[in-house]
Amino acid sequence: MNPSPTANPAWTLVMTGATRGLGLVAARHVVSTDPSCHLVVIARGGGPAGFVEGFGAGAERVNVVDADLADMAATVAAATTIRRMLDDATLPPLRGLAGNAGIQYLDDQHVTADGLEATFAVNVLANHLLIGELSGHLALGSRIAITVSDTHFGDFRHNLGMVPAPRWTSPARLSRPGAFGVSSPAAGRTA
Repeated sequence: MNPSPTANPAWTLVMTGATRGLGLVAARHVVSTDPSCHLVVIARGGGPAGFVEGFGAGAERVNVVDADLADMAATVAAATTIRRMLDDATLPPLRGLAGNAGIQYLDDQHVTADGLEATFAVNVLANHLLIGELSGHLALGSRIAITVSDTHFGDFRHNLGMVPAPRWTSPARLSRPGAFGVSSPAAGRTA
């Protein structure tokens, strides 16, 4: 007689931006409410001290892969590490990717090691790289969620008129440091 299939087979969720704020609350909620979830967090410096222990009884199902998402080579290396763990069954099947990491500076002058504007590199390119690098390992029915901000509606109701409304700008321009004029909070908010 064949054993009955497990109602909730083990699965992996890869998450960025899970070391503080909304991401930390969401990560802890998923791990505490779904004992079949194995969480892999991509975090600069491996996350803050005591990060994994903060998951309590679920800590044994949490792994941290060290990577600075502002560094494209480090982002690809993190994805390579995760693929290796999936391939050798250290991790159960990948069923989710949550891109929650995001940064914002008061100008558009911050440059990554790759020569890119930092906000664009972390908030956009890192997500594209992770999706591209991990897509071949996503199980059928997987979900990808990218956290975004309603700050950029560009109206008084959402941000008191402090952030400009979105408008199409080519990725080639967005990726350039200083693309929005003189160093200013308006340039940072546009970036």
